[in-house]
Amino acid sequence: MEPVLEASALRKVFRTSVREAGLTGFLKSLVARRWKEMVALEHVDLRVQRGEFVGLIGANGAGKTTLVKLLTGIIPASSGTARLLGRDSFHLRDAEKSRLSLVMGQRSQLWWDIPAIDSFHLLREIYRIPSADFDKRLQGFAARLEVTDKLETQLRHLSLGQRMKMEIIGAFLHDPEVVFLDEPTIGLDLVSRETIRRFLVEHNQQRGATIVLTSHDVEDIEATCKRLVILEHGRVLWDGDIVELGHQLTAGRRIEVHLEPNLSESGAPELDLAALPLAEFQAELSGRGQHSLAFTVPAAKSQGFVRALFACLPVRDLSVERRPLEDLVKQIFAQGRRG
Repeated sequence: MEPVLEASALRKVFRTSVREAGLTGFLKSLVARRWKEMVALEHVDLRVQRGEFVGLIGANGAGKTTLVKLLTGIIPASSGTARLLGRDSFHLRDAEKSRLSLVMGQRSQLWWDIPAIDSFHLLREIYRIPSADFDKRLQGFAARLEVTDKLETQLRHLSLGQRMKMEIIGAFLHDPEVVFLDEPTIGLDLVSRETIRRFLVEHNQQRGATIVLTSHDVEDIEATCKRLVILEHGRVLWDGDIVELGHQLTAGRRIEVHLEPNLSESGAPELDLAALPLAEFQAELSGRGQHSLAFTVPAAKSQGFVRALFACLPVRDLSVERRPLEDLVKQIFAQGRRG
């Protein structure tokens, strides 16, 4: 199957002029200008299949926004290729452009001085959306994003979270096949972020839209994406499944079990630990309390071991310690800087 998005040996270099300070430096620059090259992306390879939800993260200056602009054809590549919907990204025709959408958290595609509903009607004309489809989508999106009562309000009078929800409605009205979201939740409160995350996941699952999400908020990525791409200084440090990332970087999980207080005359739990399949799951008993046990087990075997615990022990409560995605990303960055 041909990928929806594809980057091959993609490289982007920006040239900027450099001059000395003061009037002397200004005059010298008029005669002989010096240039400095800044490498934003270096040999990026990326393939995204239809229906994927991909998270793109990295520090400021890592190249996230530059990659999005290259893939959507806003700027040309210095070398390599970027393809979208089977065509060179910088030479997209109107037919391909109408099948994609781009939301940038710090820029607005809607008109500031008119109500959001009027902007949506303009977008309906631009994308030639049938009236029945337009009304159904608008009502459904507004209800899911909880802004139905704000459609008649001027955009400038809405809160940041409400404005971003309107931007997302505008981006999805024409039912795009590919959607790029560049920092869509920046500066938003917890409730607005959660509402937007839920909307994006539901739309990806129901409509099969391919979504690329860039964010500094690791919680956004963890709550929405199945695949993660990590950029550092314009290079790809990691590209793969988020769960697989945890498996590769986490040697084991700590499983703590709290037991029913079935005690012997000595006050100790009556347990037959010999019945536990520790060797089968490569598990180790790492701690023991009056009514609790702690085990260390490889992440890939933790699910099966939990089932075995419930079968062998009078379990009252159980917890599995999992490293946050943020910690795993930090470890990827550390490995990349060392190597």
